Amino acid sequence: MKRNVKGNVKRNVAIIAFTLAIGLAMAGFALATPGSGSASIEYGRHTMAQFSAKFANRDIVVGENAFSPGGYTGWHSHPGKVIIGVQRGAITIYRSDGTSCTGTTYSAGDVFIERPGVVQNGVNEGTVAAVVNVTYLNVPVGTSPRIDEAQPANCL
Repeated sequence: MKRNVKGNVKRNVAIIAFTLAIGLAMAGFALATPGSGSASIEYGRHTMAQFSAKFANRDIVVGENAFSPGGYTGWHSHPGKVIIGVQRGAITIYRSDGTSCTGTTYSAGDVFIERPGVVQNGVNEGTVAAVVNVTYLNVPVGTSPRIDEAQPANCL
């Protein structure tokens, strides 16, 4: 019985490539720090054909994030600026500056900005649910406004 060696080689290469791709994807998930006790709702998304000269064909995403007591976002960053208004409760945003890991607490009525590429984790350290309204700017079309990040070594 004659075997198709060329076909077997192609099949084996395809299996190895698929296995490698799955392994790399899972390694990325293993480094990310997913949130817990939090929920996000996207209220709207609009692609701006000419948002500005620098941000052609980007999305602006508007949503709401809710955090139960003890809930957190997980370590993440954003591709563009984020404008956040605390609607209810309070949220503490932890950021690493390389040498220390400090938290800033924002309460109902506060508005703050998260800058692109800054790694952070939002935590509801209170006893009531926290709700924040968010506007994400400069999000690549159709992608997530959140980028999962590894926990900084000095933020344990």
